[in-house]
Amino acid sequence: MELELEVIEAHNLALTPKGPAFLTSLPPKLKCWVKPEAYQSMLELVTPVCRNLDEVASFIENALKELAALAQQKGLYLLPLSLHPFSLTKEQRVWRKKRYLKIFEELQLVGRRFIAQGLHVHVGMPDQETALKVYNLLRPYLPLLLALSTSSPFYEGERTGFHSYRTKLFEVLPLAGLPRSFGSWEEYETLLNFLKSRGIISSFRDLWWDIRLKPEFGTVEVRICDVPGRFEDLLVIVALIQTLAFWLSESKPPPGIPYEAIAYGKWQAARHGLEGSLIDPKTLRKLGFLSLAHEFWQILAAPAQKLGTWTYLRRLAVLAERKPVSFLMLAHFQKGATFPAIIKEVLEGFWR
Repeated sequence: MELELEVIEAHNLALTPKGPAFLTSLPPKLKCWVKPEAYQSMLELVTPVCRNLDEVASFIENALKELAALAQQKGLYLLPLSLHPFSLTKEQRVWRKKRYLKIFEELQLVGRRFIAQGLHVHVGMPDQETALKVYNLLRPYLPLLLALSTSSPFYEGERTGFHSYRTKLFEVLPLAGLPRSFGSWEEYETLLNFLKSRGIISSFRDLWWDIRLKPEFGTVEVRICDVPGRFEDLLVIVALIQTLAFWLSESKPPPGIPYEAIAYGKWQAARHGLEGSLIDPKTLRKLGFLSLAHEFWQILAAPAQKLGTWTYLRRLAVLAERKPVSFLMLAHFQKGATFPAIIKEVLEGFWR
């Protein structure tokens, strides 16, 4: 699991370029798991390869609490949101690494407007055939995963009208967004070889898709999610991703769903959050995200118990009832709360 976090000042809750200095102060046991990201006001916490979700939960909880304590000693907070509500992107500094400098030189204004954080989850696969099957069958459910994680309704001091405005910022990047399906592993390799041979990409890292196959890791990587603003929601979503992958690996493929129908669901998730709808790939009917979440709570109970994720996945009903943190942020905004006050609410509620 990879979790991107915002580095903010404790005194005014604005983004700050203190990520590099914070990294140098980490104890050795954390240094190898906390990475720089595109901007100096971002950090990425990466778990080791974990055998089960209990290991993920234990590592992430301990690491986040230790990082939070270290940050407070330095007058900082680490904010678990996908977009900062009021800081201006043009004031942020790019991390001085060759890869990032090259990327932002190419992206120009598009890159300067893009400072967003996400949650990435890798699920180990037994072989290429299973990996490709899971990749293809997970694509139609990506909108649900986004709808359950939304945390970016504001951008540069404005209400965007979206629950995940990060999604819309991300889609303008090259080779980003919802990828197509693949009929075979050979078709996937042919595409990668073509892109590499023409200098379009240098590695898999240049494919910023919402979901991607990672042959060098042996995983399917789900990248569509916002950063959940609550620790419990984070574990529910990771449990849902792993359980869905397991369930789909053993399922008969549904009749199929057009790319445009999945894109519709993604728009709905970004725009309306959990109150939107998608096309159910099994029944091909329009279905609300809330209804599908409740269906999965029942359908995935047996696979989750077999996999060992039910302890976490059973909280899916709680997440669906109280809704993701974007709804909390918007509710406070409607009542007249300032952006710093909204950030404080998120920070104080993360462990509840």
